[in-house]
Amino acid sequence: MTIFESSREAFVWIWLPGEFEPVVAGKLGAYGKTLRFNYGKSYLERIHSSEPVVPIYEPELPLIPGILPLAEGLSIPGCIRDAAPDAWGRRVIINKVLGEKGAGTDTAALNELTYLLESGSDRIGALDFQRSPTEYVPRLSASATLEELLRSSDRVEQGIPLTAELDQALFHGSSIGGARPKALIDDQKKNILPNFPQVPICILSSRQNLSPCGWQIMQGWKLRRCNW
Repeated sequence: MTIFESSREAFVWIWLPGEFEPVVAGKLGAYGKTLRFNYGKSYLERIHSSEPVVPIYEPELPLIPGILPLAEGLSIPGCIRDAAPDAWGRRVIINKVLGEKGAGTDTAALNELTYLLESGSDRIGALDFQRSPTEYVPRLSASATLEELLRSSDRVEQGIPLTAELDQALFHGSSIGGARPKALIDDQKKNILPNFPQVPICILSSRQNLSPCGWQIMQGWKLRRCNW
């Protein structure tokens, strides 16, 4: 049972192909123990416009009105769950919401809508989640050094509250999937994604000389093998 139940709905915003600003696609709402999605009227009205919209994932969420059914065995649309934080992002959000009380807290303490709404907006993929259907407010990060971030990952694992700057820098990586500690750093001309295992860091860059997995391994730090 969750201990933080205030989030009962989230509005799903999407970046359409070739666009730089997101538009609201619809609403994800709580129905009993499930979360179900329905497209907004304004979104569906653009299907045949000169700037048509696209389905979030057509096999699961086709462009039709009404509350869309869930696939068998799911409690939330799979394509939306894929955009939610994974293990590390959930630990960061628990630390942010519960502070010292979050040490050792099961990730089920917060509901799925809370994880979606509290995760960072700078994410992989075209979706973000907002409390408003009309105003998009990105959840951005503050800057911090890699050394500070490495120390802060240990604090999160121990349930120790972070400074505001470190809290925001780690929060910035809460929308990136995976179980390992990580952050997402905006370094002007490139994005840096440090992974924080219990030993030295693997640093990846997203802008130049991309590797087959889509990221460039950078030099200057002792690196672990990237398993992506």
